[in-house]
Amino acid sequence: MLSEFLWAGAFVATVWCLVAAVRRAARGDRWMRWTLLLAVSTGLQYLMGLTHLLVLDMGEMCELTLHTRFDPDHHVETLLPLSKTCNADVDLVPGYVNPVLAVLASATLVAAAGTATRAVRLPHRSEGR
Repeated sequence: MLSEFLWAGAFVATVWCLVAAVRRAARGDRWMRWTLLLAVSTGLQYLMGLTHLLVLDMGEMCELTLHTRFDPDHHVETLLPLSKTCNADVDLVPGYVNPVLAVLASATLVAAAGTATRAVRLPHRSEGR
């Protein structure tokens, strides 16, 4: 019970530090802030998806956990899109991971384009003023 609270506390502390670092790095620029937050979110989503690929014994994982048979002829493991299949029908990576990853990556690109456009259009202010 205590370990779950420790993990939750560590997660909240990590997110808090990331948000503080992004706010400091963006220095009030909203587009830059959104770009950094979306980039961090995309990276975290990808890392979360990668954790589903970490399996020592694929046959045992498929049979004991997912209650399906492991078919080496249909076993596919890819990093983009994230996938690791037991057979032609069962994938270890949950179905929501890749669509969420695509949406976050697209939003990051849009925010980065907005940041770049804003940087080109706005005159540069000197640091001393």
